[in-house]
Amino acid sequence: MREDSSVYDEGVVIEEYRKGFKLGDRLLRPSMVKVSAGPGQEKPETVESSVQNEGPTEDSEEDVSAEGDSDEQTTP
Repeated sequence: MREDSSVYDEGVVIEEYRKGFKLGDRLLRPSMVKVSAGPGQEKPETVESSVQNEGPTEDSEEDVSAEGDSDEQTTP
């Protein structure tokens, strides 16, 4: 696994999940590790919309009553 890191240089093992084993020159089980990919690219800032929610709309109220979440109960 690779992970962006500003702390470690590229190619440095950050974390070892499972230890690997060798017997002589023969690999019995490879290790499972997380390796630093170096510092990642900076993410662009998201632009917040100027429209603010002022509460539920008529559509959302209809959806709630259609789901049966209202306090009113009907008898069959």
